[in-house]
Amino acid sequence: MRVVIPGGKPADRETFYEWAWKELARHGLAGIHEGTVLSGDAAEQGLETESWTVDAGEAPRERDWVGHQSRVSADFYFETESGAREAVRRLSGIPGLVIAAPEEVPEQDWDAEWKASFLGSANGVSIAPGWRVVPPWLEAGAGKNESGEWLLKINPGAGFGTGTHETTQLCLGAIADCAGLVPGALEGKRVLDFGSGSGILAVGAALLGARVDAIEIDPLAIDNARENARLNGVESRIEYARELPALSRTPAYDIVIANILRPVLLEFSEELLARLRSQGALILSGLIESDVPEVASRYGRLMGAQPEIRSLNEWRGLYWRQRKS
Repeated sequence: MRVVIPGGKPADRETFYEWAWKELARHGLAGIHEGTVLSGDAAEQGLETESWTVDAGEAPRERDWVGHQSRVSADFYFETESGAREAVRRLSGIPGLVIAAPEEVPEQDWDAEWKASFLGSANGVSIAPGWRVVPPWLEAGAGKNESGEWLLKINPGAGFGTGTHETTQLCLGAIADCAGLVPGALEGKRVLDFGSGSGILAVGAALLGARVDAIEIDPLAIDNARENARLNGVESRIEYARELPALSRTPAYDIVIANILRPVLLEFSEELLARLRSQGALILSGLIESDVPEVASRYGRLMGAQPEIRSLNEWRGLYWRQRKS
């Protein structure tokens, strides 16, 4: 997108929006929404080689799918109708822009609507075999509820993993299968959560008694994960770092979890398994069906056994109950 702003200066998208904010603020400009291009659409347009991502909202900034379209549309929001009409008049003379007539947007409590839609249910989301993920504004204590489910209080933030994605659910199911969903099931065990995101998997393991090292490269996601650990009362059981801890003389972890994309799983296969104790369990996800053969082969060779493959919609999880000694 390139337009010519007043003064005869060519402007790319970012420059235009910066100019618009300055020029239209006095007319009550309240927000600009640039629209969304999903990863599947980006692949069809030749902007992306993969037709999916685990979390499109967390795609790298260089994946500027909106900006790479031949035509870009945006919604401008104003506090008053008169301000919107004045903005239309102000923008109408700019070459390269097509301006639509203003439309009234009914007043809504967006925060209330977002909370109502989060997790798709007022009571959170149930995940087999006995987890329930709930938002922090729901009055519920952490730990087991009266129905025998383990509650995970998760505040959505910069880290991937609110409980709604299939890969998260596959990993939580495998964590439960490691020792059963009973208090203290993982007491005395050490867990490595590689690519921890929101920390939901680390929290789940810690609630069952484990001590967890959570590895995440994004500092904002670590902040989100710390908050979620505090919400669940397990902050003392989880340590956070941005890279894998140095190897000791013997492997340190009874369970290694990695819910992350195929290229990263392949790159770190030997490093992850060097940290897994003999007889330890391995849980991998972030995979679609076409990813499974290569990842299962690489880790199967190192584990000395082939995995149990679990499916949820188009997503797959790999689970080794124990490493062969």
